[in-house]
Amino acid sequence: MRILVTGATGFVGRHLVPKLKSLGHTVLEFDSKTLYKLHHISSTDSEKVDYIIHLAVKTAAGGYCQTHPGDQYLINNEINSLVLSLWKRNFPEAKMITFGSSCSYSKDEIKTESNYLKGEVETGYEVYGNVKRNLLIGLKALKQQFDMEYSFLIPSVFYGPGYDLDDKHFIFDLIRKIVEAKEGGPAVELWGDGTQTRELIFIDNAVDIIINAMSWNLDIINLSCGKEYSIHEYAKAICNIVDYDSSDINYDITKFVGSKSKNLINTYLTDFEFTSIEEGLKQTIKYYYENRISSRK
Repeated sequence: MRILVTGATGFVGRHLVPKLKSLGHTVLEFDSKTLYKLHHISSTDSEKVDYIIHLAVKTAAGGYCQTHPGDQYLINNEINSLVLSLWKRNFPEAKMITFGSSCSYSKDEIKTESNYLKGEVETGYEVYGNVKRNLLIGLKALKQQFDMEYSFLIPSVFYGPGYDLDDKHFIFDLIRKIVEAKEGGPAVELWGDGTQTRELIFIDNAVDIIINAMSWNLDIINLSCGKEYSIHEYAKAICNIVDYDSSDINYDITKFVGSKSKNLINTYLTDFEFTSIEEGLKQTIKYYYENRISSRK
């Protein structure tokens, strides 16, 4: 199979591309530096592409959605328009695999796939959440008019080895803060009271599900294990692994924490064997220990 992947050097792409190649697929890789080349692929010189896996996105954790709404709107709409236009123009017979966001769900709706476009998106993520909704609307429009096939995956937070050490997603931030405190650094301060819940998906599981989705006849899928843990529980698990006293953690209830729960409904993945949180955290913490020194040089 020939598979075109955007966002090939991002966290997911760095795991997905080698796995696809190991399975014998030919992968056409595009990242933020080469994405513009999609403009120059003409319909006359295009070789067949069987799948397009669209990972490219401009966002970040740690308040980026709240401080960069204009960038998110302009850059992400441009990226999505570029990729969907290429798909229609050059590879309409390819299946598209791409991603939504859990923040696109309304807090007033049960987070099952049929409710993705209902209500108002999560407060604080209005721009990013609607950009992702618009991506799904574009996919639906192309399927309706041109019978083009897609799977739209709505993920929980991905984690695991290979992440950028400056990534501010909550689980990586927890690991960094707790390890530094264990080694004599600043006391751990976490936003909120610790009762807000989040779901994690280990990156190897995510890659396997993405590859499985290539053969699924499903338009929209919550990429979810169906189980959330509180920030307090994640922090305690990390503390147990690194041998740090979790009672020394301070919680700041004045800071923005987003929704109290994401709570995606696991509709189609009930039989999938997910990596345990304990094992996933051990591998992620091991990666952090092994790579943080070189990252500071």
